[in-house]
Amino acid sequence: MPNGGPDNCSNCLHNRALREAESLGISGPVAFIKHSYCSLRGVDITRPFWTYCANVTAHRYRSDERPRGPIFSSGLYEGYVRIPWHDDTEPQIEVPATCVLCGREVDSGITIEDDEVVHGFCTNRHYVEWWKGHHADGRIDSEAFQSPEERFDSNE
Repeated sequence: MPNGGPDNCSNCLHNRALREAESLGISGPVAFIKHSYCSLRGVDITRPFWTYCANVTAHRYRSDERPRGPIFSSGLYEGYVRIPWHDDTEPQIEVPATCVLCGREVDSGITIEDDEVVHGFCTNRHYVEWWKGHHADGRIDSEAFQSPEERFDSNE
C-alpha cells in the first residue's frame, strides 16, 4: 500500500472500515477501500490512504466530534501536496482536463463537479485558486502551489 503519511483516513477511527473491520467482514485492501466511509462527515472515502483532515484520530473514537476544516486529497504530483475537497466532493486527479482558468488542455489534470457542472484544472494551483473563490478559508494559500508555468517548464 502507498504511504500517504500516518495522518490519513486509513488510520482514522472515524473511518467505518477501520472501526468495524471484523463485523463488516473486511479482509485485504480492496475490501477496506470499498467500505471506507467517514462517519464524522458522512462521505465515502475512495482513496483512504491518500485522504486527510484535521479530525484524524487513531486513538479514541468520539461520536460527538465536529468536523474541523476541509477534507484534503493528494493533488497532482508537483512535489507532495494536498488539495482541499469542494465541500463533500472529492477532486479527481490525473484525468484529462481543460483548465477553466487558463484554457490549457492537459492529459493529467484535476476535475471537480459543482452543481452538476464539471470544471477542469491544469495544476493544483489553478484548482486551489478556483476553490478559494467558493470557500472562505484563509489557511489555504494558492501561492504555496506551483504556477502553471513552473509545472509546464519543468516538463519540457
